[in-house]
Parts: sequence; C-alpha cells; structure tokens
Amino acid sequence: MMELLGAINLDSYMGDWYEMARKPAFFQNNCKSSKATYIIEYKDGKPVIKVINSCIKNNGKTSSIEGKAIIKSGRALSVKFSIFMNIFNKPNYEIIFIDIEYKVAIIGSPDKKYLWILSREILPRDKTIFLLDIAKERGFDISDIIFDEY
Repeated sequence: MMELLGAINLDSYMGDWYEMARKPAFFQNNCKSSKATYIIEYKDGKPVIKVINSCIKNNGKTSSIEGKAIIKSGRALSVKFSIFMNIFNKPNYEIIFIDIEYKVAIIGSPDKKYLWILSREILPRDKTIFLLDIAKERGFDISDIIFDEY
C-alpha cells in the first residue's frame, strides 16, 4: 500500500467511505456501521466539500449529520457541522494518510484527539490494524480505538 504524498485530488477523494475504526468521540456514542460521504460543491468558484456522516444507533435507527469542509492547505480542512462549531475556520481535520488509489485514508485532528480509519470497502481487521500502526507512527494514541461493526 503506497502512500500518496502532497496535496490530494479532491475529485478522487469524493464519494462514500466506510469507517473501520476510530478514537472515541462523544458525537459518535453508540454508533456502528458508520459512513462518511463527501460531495464537492463550488461557492464563489472555490471548492467546498459537503460532508454527510451517518451511522446506525443502538436502537436500530440511522443517525446522520451534514456539514461543510473548506480546504485550508494541501490536506488540512476546516470542518463544521453547525454555525457554532469552529467559528474561526481553523484547520481541525487533516488527511494524514491516503493510498495512491484512494481506497483507504487516515483522518485525524491536529491535536490528535480524533482519528478515523476510512476505506472504500469493508477491510479485514489486519489491514485496519496496519493503518492504525501508521497513525501510531504519526503520534496518535491508538490504545482506546473502537473498531466499527458492519
């Protein structure tokens, strides 16, 4: 699995991703079968990414939230899901790893509090662990990782 270096190709990154694993996050309590969908839109000629995150809650119902992401630089994004979140549009998410085929990605926050392992298809556990090891090499604590269920 070779890593793509430099800025990402937004068109290749768009589409559906399955969440394979994550660090605990209050906004994903009781979530399984989590997915992220990215859709590129243009506002005043600049790319804005529509983000739709969804999961199945313990009660069997689908929960989803929609937000927007703005590219701040190469792989750094300013993401917000409400007008009260990230009001200064600082980079709060980063694509820290993506393979050259855009099939797997590691997304994290600059403070290393949040981490997601994403894939275009359901991965076997050993491949997810391989990606978690990359995140660990990049400074993330992976001792509290939650593996998603599909």
